[in-house]
Amino acid sequence: MAKLMFTDEELALFQARFEQNKNWLQWVRVTNRDGLDILSLDIGGQDKKTVRMTKKEGQGYLAKCVDEWGLAVASDFESLLDSVDEGKNAH
Repeated sequence: MAKLMFTDEELALFQARFEQNKNWLQWVRVTNRDGLDILSLDIGGQDKKTVRMTKKEGQGYLAKCVDEWGLAVASDFESLLDSVDEGKNAH
C-alpha cells in the first residue's frame, strides 16, 4: 500500500499551493482503516466545502468533495491541485 502514499515532493507541492491560496483554510493528512493516504482540505469562500484527495490504484490522483457531488481525476498531482483550485468558484 506504500505506493499509494503521498511522497515528500507531493506534500511540498501541496503545502506551497496551500500557502498561496487564501481560500484554502486548513488541511489534515489521515490514513483510513484501509491504509489509504488522504489529504483533507477545507476551502472557504462563498461555497465552503471539504475536498479529500487520494492517489488512485495504478496511477493518478482523485479528489472528491464531501457533502456534494464533485469529482476530479488527474494523471499528475499538480493538475489535480489546479482542478481543486479552479473548482473553488464552481456552484
